[in-house]
Amino acid sequence: MEQDYKKLVQEHILNRDSFVRAVFSGQQKGSSLEWVKVVLRPVEIKDVINLQFSYFDEKKDITKNYSFEEAAAKVDQLLGLPFRNIFVEDGSGSLQVNISKKGKVLVNEVKSGVLPAIPDLSHDRQKSRLLTTENAEPFLKAVGIMTKDGKIRADMQRKFKQINEFLRLVDETSVFNNFKGKPILIVDFGCGSAHLTFAIYYYLHDILNLDAHVVGVDIKADLIEHHQEKVKSLGWDQLTFHAGMISDFQPDVIPDIVLALHACDTATDDALAQGIRWNSKLIVCAPCCQHELQEQLSHVPAPAPLLPVFHHGILSERVGDILTDTFRATILRIMGYRTDVTEFVPIEHTARNLMIRAVKTSPAGNLRSIEEYRNLKAFWQVIPYLERLLGEPYAQFL
Repeated sequence: MEQDYKKLVQEHILNRDSFVRAVFSGQQKGSSLEWVKVVLRPVEIKDVINLQFSYFDEKKDITKNYSFEEAAAKVDQLLGLPFRNIFVEDGSGSLQVNISKKGKVLVNEVKSGVLPAIPDLSHDRQKSRLLTTENAEPFLKAVGIMTKDGKIRADMQRKFKQINEFLRLVDETSVFNNFKGKPILIVDFGCGSAHLTFAIYYYLHDILNLDAHVVGVDIKADLIEHHQEKVKSLGWDQLTFHAGMISDFQPDVIPDIVLALHACDTATDDALAQGIRWNSKLIVCAPCCQHELQEQLSHVPAPAPLLPVFHHGILSERVGDILTDTFRATILRIMGYRTDVTEFVPIEHTARNLMIRAVKTSPAGNLRSIEEYRNLKAFWQVIPYLERLLGEPYAQFL
């Protein structure tokens, strides 16, 4: 099995026609690694496609470029290191390899044409960032990421990378291309500290020059007041904040994009339900803690073949998390959204590192997804909270 997975990883990475990126991260039990993470991606240098290797430790990153012929040996070297997780993405899907504490190799290969990945072949990573220290200086200083002398604060390096990754993943959907010359309204539910709320506004309004209107919604009135004061000082009159519950928010204009990043537990479902009711063109969420389905699962008999999983609290919790997000993604597909689930930020930044992206492409009623959803419900004997939120108008589908 070990040699099989290494060969599979090699084949995916060295396929220059479809390879998008690979991430090697984590370390196997009882081992040590020089690098926290290594990221591979194709780059175009003087009209020739190369492989770029970016090596990250806690303080710096080192980037090197190799031809595909040279890269084969470098990939071999990486596969010889005790990384615990390997993720490879290409144009047709993804390959995930995990090494358990006991050294067991778990391989999951997913074929998906949902949102085909397009390699970013730009050579300079700084230039390929959506926000840089040059083009985003006013925003970065306003939210406290950059010092007065123009440097990213040491304790905000990860936040800066997270913001860029968020913008990249949203930008990949190509939804913004539809709003040239007309207004676009974005609602960010559970905006919290609002770093990402400020970021999406600045990116759309100042970088893409779109007529962007952004509303941040959060239940914490003191936070909202603080954000409103900051907006006023910046003179950003198309960025506003609203204190209140997600389910109570009623905009004057139907939002084109709904965001919910790390909104806790059922708050994510509240945001998804609002986006579905509004037929928003794009819905993006990064789920946080998820307890509602866990509670349901604790009151029904576990499927006999899976009983060993439920002997361990952490494993049963992860089953609940995976099921919750699977139900959410399937409901979105039923409602006419082209949906994928991807990694938001590396696992070392946060354990809550999944993102669900959904682009409205068709009317509700995807028959295949309806069948999958009903089978999943019947097997686990649960009713997802999102289904209950959507209620009677959507009962015919769910």
